[in-house]
Amino acid sequence: MKTKLEDLLKGVPAREGNGGQLLAPSVSASEAKSAERVTALDKTTASAKRLLDDEALARSEKTARLKAAREKRDMGDED
Repeated sequence: MKTKLEDLLKGVPAREGNGGQLLAPSVSASEAKSAERVTALDKTTASAKRLLDDEALARSEKTARLKAAREKRDMGDED
């Protein structure tokens, strides 16, 4: 006994909002083929850049915090 597509789809609810039509792909086939592959080196480079950016942000926040503390300390000595 072969199963038919209609038999398999009996339990699947009908789609709403598109009139029962098939959904169009969000990316065309030509765009999908032309997408550049990501190599291991590209992944490593992106990860390293992200890490360096995070460290630079933390360093700048620390510098600002220390500068504010220094200014507060200096203002307290003048009083």
